[in-house]
Amino acid sequence: MSVNSSIGTTKRWRALVGAGVVLLLGPAAAGCGVGHGAPDSWTYLNAHGIALAHPKGWREMSGARLPHGMLGEAVLVQHGDTVGRVEVLTGADKRRPKGVKVKNSAEFKLGGKPAAQVSYVYRPKPDGPRLRVMDVTAHTAHGTPVLIRISGIPGEVTQDTMNRIADSIQVGTIGKGNILKT
Repeated sequence: MSVNSSIGTTKRWRALVGAGVVLLLGPAAAGCGVGHGAPDSWTYLNAHGIALAHPKGWREMSGARLPHGMLGEAVLVQHGDTVGRVEVLTGADKRRPKGVKVKNSAEFKLGGKPAAQVSYVYRPKPDGPRLRVMDVTAHTAHGTPVLIRISGIPGEVTQDTMNRIADSIQVGTIGKGNILKT
């Protein structure tokens, strides 16, 4: 009788331990994608209902210095030149340079609303460096369409960094480590 009892207890412990492992490892095993957070050492930029993270070496532009139609911006400056940029722009304006070949991502949802991601490379000035661009179109918590444009000079801003910025995009505002729906 005690043998059956200990077998039942062992099975219950295994089930509890297994469930605990699933709860602890579930988020890590789920993979990455837009809206899945950022590395711990990164800084969050809040832009009127859209939050995204950028590496600490990037500098956020103050709201007073932003041009009309721009809700937020962070730049990476090296030797006096801007080599990386992330912008949150009003409207899902998809203006792109003529002649670029775009790579579309699979459709997904961000904040429960349809979103899209497009990547392309172009040369803004004939004698300048190429620029890698990733555009993410989304909506704020209030339903306002926005375009998050992540760009950088290849070799100065890695594709991995750009992907991590895109992965960090959240609908809402980051405050004290929590997402606040606004």
